[in-house]
Amino acid sequence: MNDSADPSKRGSGRPENGSGRTLGYGSGRGRFVERRKPERRALFLADLSRILFESFDGDEILLTAVRLAMPELAAWAIVDLTSEEGEMQRLAVLHPDPTLAPIAHELETRYPPAKDDIVGAPVIIRTQQPELLPELTNDIIDQATLDKRYLALLNTLGFCSLMVLPLKARGRLLGAVSFIGVHPEQRYTPKDLLFGEDLVGRTAMAMDNARLYQEAHLAKEEAIAAVARAVIADRAKNDFLATMSHELRTPLNAIAGYAELLELGMRGPINEQQREAILRIRRSQHHLLGIVNDILTFAKTDSGRIPIDLQPTPVIPALESVQFLVEPMFTSNEIEFSMASCDSGLSVVADRDRLQQILVNLLSNAAKFSAPGGPVVVSCDVRDHLVAIKVEDKGRGIKDDKLEAIFEPFVQLSTGLTRTADGSGLGLSISRELARMMGGDVTVESTEGEGSTFTLTLPLSPPAVQVL
Repeated sequence: MNDSADPSKRGSGRPENGSGRTLGYGSGRGRFVERRKPERRALFLADLSRILFESFDGDEILLTAVRLAMPELAAWAIVDLTSEEGEMQRLAVLHPDPTLAPIAHELETRYPPAKDDIVGAPVIIRTQQPELLPELTNDIIDQATLDKRYLALLNTLGFCSLMVLPLKARGRLLGAVSFIGVHPEQRYTPKDLLFGEDLVGRTAMAMDNARLYQEAHLAKEEAIAAVARAVIADRAKNDFLATMSHELRTPLNAIAGYAELLELGMRGPINEQQREAILRIRRSQHHLLGIVNDILTFAKTDSGRIPIDLQPTPVIPALESVQFLVEPMFTSNEIEFSMASCDSGLSVVADRDRLQQILVNLLSNAAKFSAPGGPVVVSCDVRDHLVAIKVEDKGRGIKDDKLEAIFEPFVQLSTGLTRTADGSGLGLSISRELARMMGGDVTVESTEGEGSTFTLTLPLSPPAVQVL
């Protein structure tokens, strides 16, 4: 028996890496050596998966996988990617011998895949199925291309076996990988094809995961940028509203001042018709100033810049202090206003001025939308360490699908020629925001055609807890 027949001596001198795995090529001589055993290929694929999923660059993942597989398959490799239009674009021609770099470069740059080729990557676009040619005959090569220089390059390299594998992920064709055997004594077999399909399947999965990661990362960056832009835009909006409100209040205060001088006769005597006109001027000025103040308050609450001084605040005095402010509106609309049960010692944790502002908004809203002669009733009760102040009217009511919309800024349920009440549409929005800033809320219950009940809840103050 000669040495080549002795299993203990066959393959002696074959180079191995540090883990004892056989390399695909001999030590610098380009000599093909015995392939790895199936279990070694399985270990190779497991190690490959670990390596590939450490990267998030699709092209890098693909080239790394192909380079690692080339020694295993004793091959050159051609890597092509598909464009969005379905065209093949050559990514790289990889080779095992540095001295062949010029030829590889010429193959990569001068001979891209042609649509009508009968072998190679172009076929994959049409079939999306793997292609195995155990032997590359002259007839096959001659039919694949008519370029004599290309034929000469292939002959120089000694290509003799071909395996082309579609690179697919989630049903989408990403490209194709071609392994070209260069050892005349070794031809690719169906087992090699199965190995190659497993190889590119893992690679495509890693590439797709990298794509998803990049898309998610990009989406996150875009979301962060969008939030930043929204913050800047919101700040600009609030600054604009605040500036405009201040600018508008100055001339409005001047109008009020000059109207008062005229009414007092400081610019000469006035008759009853002039006095009535001055009164209309002052009412319009007061109404417009109220809208401007609402806008300014909304800008401050929306940006969180409004000061809040939380103190124990008695409820009854707060209600009495706003009653005279809204009483003219109730009188002019013939509204019957009354206060029901409300404990005289009841106290809440609130900013007194903001509490009064909320109560004025709720009572004014009830007066605006109540029918003439209808009642408006205020009552109080305690619910789990919260004080609930209710403002109930018997007006037109609110549709169920509009109960939350009325708290949106600048929203009014009646618009245009059908509007029966003036205002900016900010009162309820401001009231809810102020209440929440004080640890409470403003809610509404309503039945269309029967009326509405707005409820302001605020924390019960500790002294009131002791009294009760």
